[in-house]
Amino acid sequence: MRHVSIVVAKDQLPNLLAYAGSKRLFHLTEVEVEKLPEGSERYEVGELLTKASIIRNRVVALISALHIGDIPRLNLKAPLDNLQELARFLDDETLRIERSIRQIEDSQGKIEAEKEEAWELSRFLSGLENVGVSLDALAGSGFLTSLSGEATPESISSVQRELDQKTSGNLIFAITSTSEKSQTFLAIFPDNFREDAKRVIGALGAKLSPPWTDLPSDPKKAKETVDLRLSQLESRSLKLEEDQRRLAKDEGSRIKSLAILSEIFDARTKALADSSSTQATVLMQAWIPERSLKNIEMELSRACDGLATLYAEEEINPHNTPVEGPAKERDPAPPTLVRAPVWTRPLQSVIDNFGIPGYNETNPLLFMIVTFPVMYGLMFGDFGEGPLILLLGLFLWRTKKKGKSLGDFFQPFVNGAELIVMLAIGITIFGLIFGDFFGFDSSTIFGFRPIFSPLEGEVSVGNVTVPRYMVFTLAFGVFHLLFGMSLGVYNLVRRSEWKEAFFGPFCWAWFYAAGVFVIAQIALAGFKFSIALQNPLYLPLVFAPLVLSAWREGGMHAMELFIQSISNTFSYLRIWALNLADFYVKFAIFLALGGPAINPFSLLGAALGNLLVMILEGLIVFVQDLRLHWVEWFGKFYEGTGIPFSPYHEPPSWTVPLNG
Repeated sequence: MRHVSIVVAKDQLPNLLAYAGSKRLFHLTEVEVEKLPEGSERYEVGELLTKASIIRNRVVALISALHIGDIPRLNLKAPLDNLQELARFLDDETLRIERSIRQIEDSQGKIEAEKEEAWELSRFLSGLENVGVSLDALAGSGFLTSLSGEATPESISSVQRELDQKTSGNLIFAITSTSEKSQTFLAIFPDNFREDAKRVIGALGAKLSPPWTDLPSDPKKAKETVDLRLSQLESRSLKLEEDQRRLAKDEGSRIKSLAILSEIFDARTKALADSSSTQATVLMQAWIPERSLKNIEMELSRACDGLATLYAEEEINPHNTPVEGPAKERDPAPPTLVRAPVWTRPLQSVIDNFGIPGYNETNPLLFMIVTFPVMYGLMFGDFGEGPLILLLGLFLWRTKKKGKSLGDFFQPFVNGAELIVMLAIGITIFGLIFGDFFGFDSSTIFGFRPIFSPLEGEVSVGNVTVPRYMVFTLAFGVFHLLFGMSLGVYNLVRRSEWKEAFFGPFCWAWFYAAGVFVIAQIALAGFKFSIALQNPLYLPLVFAPLVLSAWREGGMHAMELFIQSISNTFSYLRIWALNLADFYVKFAIFLALGGPAINPFSLLGAALGNLLVMILEGLIVFVQDLRLHWVEWFGKFYEGTGIPFSPYHEPPSWTVPLNG
């Protein structure tokens, strides 16, 4: 990576940013105040940053309100060469569409309030009809006045209490709708209390809605009148929905373009926040890949009509960055540009979630391409489920290639389609090795014996017999951990940190390998611990590296190495335990529904068991696979202290042409 400074004429700034956004190779950095050239000052974009954030949120709200999907964009004449003008353009365009939406939403809100009131009144009239009471009979001739309105939640009880007093208790009061800031109410009472009720409601600050009038005294006919009103309100509501759909159709393409423009505006504003300027030029700084430097220098000059100059600083060797001196005197660490094949990017993202690889440490991707699906297969091998998961992975991969979405819940699986394919291959291969086909033994279904059955075989260790697969998983864990310690030595040696390499991971690997060897000798001798004393080299071989580590790093560090060596090794027994769980869960449900006899119910049990395992245990195995890598293995060599390479990017400017 090379750190560069770019000086560009202000009128060519849009071309510079458009070029940088299309290349995605410029990791912009802040121009430090103390390094500002004479006569320059920080580019002032505080107000524009606020506008950019607000406008983006407003455009997103428009897309959500009108339910705009994947539709073509509209080419707009947008002033992309001037951020102030672009902000004004976006604000005006957004405001115009917002007004149309607000009119529809306000009308919909009023209709909904009227519908709530009508529903409440309809229920009340149904009650009167059921008991055979007319409206006039409740309070004499002229009965039924209804008032509806809106009040704050704090004052609604006061409104009800005052109305009850003014109407001498002849009041039907109901809350028809509730929101965070207000409640809508319906009050029904004798007509001769109307004016007093209005004054009470007004005095308490409530807002009145238009009253119901001319309702027949017969509850049945009154209900028919109210139901007719409900039907009319429903028709109006449907018309407003149609107006909203028409607005989405008419303005959808324009809003899509406004969304792109708002992203460009936001990206360019943030980019300028880290720059400085003079009256005629702008200074920007960035990290760019070393091998792209020459091409970028030429292309940048052409893109800006020769009015942009790129200055490259002296090359920094990221593998041997000096650590002496105060932090402020050191050169800034370059970001890590991780180059990985497309099909490994989901697995690389798993590593990045732990930490970005630095230039002074080994990226574990190359090894995890093998170890991650292998461990997954060791825990979850099944050559019946494996091809099904492989088909799922291929479907998700095809969906990803087409750029389609399956919703927020399934989108992470779409993004990780390649990793699912890798895991499915591991499941299938180890399923064939284990002879596991949907929980059935391959010898009973296909007539061939498994190459290695995790459920069969024992190993005699002295007078004790242990499952063969348990011993295998422990041995696998030992080699995996030793390999991680070896990578730790390699990382430090390539940084020329010889002492740290010897007293750190080398001593740990020495102690660990010697300890495993001595424990194996004790176990093979029938757990006779005295054998460790019979050979005078055993104990010095084990404890010498611990003593060296304690002398260099301290006693607590040596004790931590001792404890971690034991706990990390036994963590690999998860592979054995989850492999057993995988088989026995499927087999238990199969037996519960009539197995081992083959009948419709037992086959249903087998299907349910396999479905349960693929969904639940598949996720559990992934988590455990992740843990064995992140916790047990990464701790031996990988810190993930790199800085992510975050190139400047923006939507391609040609989707919305400059100045039309």
